[in-house]
Amino acid sequence: MNIKGRAVPAVLAAALTSPLAYTTLERWEGNILEVYADHLANGLPTYCAGRTDWNAKVGTKLTSDQCEEINKGTLLEYGAAVLACTDWSYLTPKRLIGMTIFAINVGKAGACGSQAFKAINAGRIAQGCDLIATRPDGKPNWSSAGGRYVQGLQNRRQAERSLCREGLPT
Repeated sequence: MNIKGRAVPAVLAAALTSPLAYTTLERWEGNILEVYADHLANGLPTYCAGRTDWNAKVGTKLTSDQCEEINKGTLLEYGAAVLACTDWSYLTPKRLIGMTIFAINVGKAGACGSQAFKAINAGRIAQGCDLIATRPDGKPNWSSAGGRYVQGLQNRRQAERSLCREGLPT
């Protein structure tokens, strides 16, 4: 795997295809074998483990094998986006997984432009990881949909934060 003409370290590339990445993605996104209109995302057609596509036809059925391939592709695509906007020297395999799962949910631009990623890139790793789940004032971050607080999103943010912080002092 190459990003911006640089070979991604094997340990980071392997993280994106690891069982931990795959099971974490499915835990938070589910694995829906039919395209549905996501009411939390203004009807955006969604399927498998959170894959979205305005051109997907709602009601289309997929097999488990099709979703497995789609989910692997999603992890690699969003992982590559995270790698393209972060300083690799601050990444660990679990941090990359947490940041990738976050990006899958909030979008590549949202994640890469977030204060969380900016802090991590500045070497303030603990602060950046915390910003995935909480704002500097301690209130939940990235936990609303349609203008409403969603506890499930905050639960997810806390899990992403935990992966991101693993190995850091508490």
